[in-house]
Amino acid sequence: MNTNTPRAAAASVIGARHLRTARNGQDAAAAWIGEDAAAVVVCDGCGSGHSSEVGARIGAQLMIQAISTAIAAGARGPVLWERARAHVTHALEALLENLPGDRALAIRDYFLFTIVAAVMSRDEAAVWMLGDGAYAIDGRTREIGPFDDNQPPYLGYDLLGTAQPAHLEVATASSIVIATDGASDLDGLERFAAARFVDHPDALRRDLAVLARPGERIDWEDRRVIRTPATLQDDCAIGVLLREAP
Repeated sequence: MNTNTPRAAAASVIGARHLRTARNGQDAAAAWIGEDAAAVVVCDGCGSGHSSEVGARIGAQLMIQAISTAIAAGARGPVLWERARAHVTHALEALLENLPGDRALAIRDYFLFTIVAAVMSRDEAAVWMLGDGAYAIDGRTREIGPFDDNQPPYLGYDLLGTAQPAHLEVATASSIVIATDGASDLDGLERFAAARFVDHPDALRRDLAVLARPGERIDWEDRRVIRTPATLQDDCAIGVLLREAP
């Protein structure tokens, strides 16, 4: 790997609210590091979907694979994202053909998920979003959503012939942090643009796990236990891209 290649990390965690009710986490994350570029993807399954975590996890893996394939083929700019989107849609279409029952119901139950993705090469960086979430480019944070009636655009609508417009920002950056909408529980994304999260493979997951766990300490003087709620009440997925310092 080129020493100038950006470093990447991605992780997801089940939020405290879902842990209390023994629900599966609906967020997923994936990362890829190539010879001259790196990418991260986070997905959030629709809360009303019966098993939307399935689509989110499959979608994150399909999207990261699609991005890496498009980059290897020389795609850049909007073309990269058009190819990646088409690749994921085609793969989901193939899965649908082998699922029993009503097609529209299967899409609603499994394949409604948002996507936030980012790519960083040695000379360019970009964030692509379909749905709600947030990202920070060199510490400048932008949130997309919430949408009217809590109905963000989903890539799953491509399967119904009602594709929704995506958000794309291209920039020159040394750090990018992307997140699902569960990150709204956090006080900003800047803290994740740190070397320790990309230097140690499990550091980001461990940090998110701590944030999703309630706090507890003993007040020995008053002989009582003081409990504080978890910071992350909702599921959350984070992706980090860092460029090597010159």
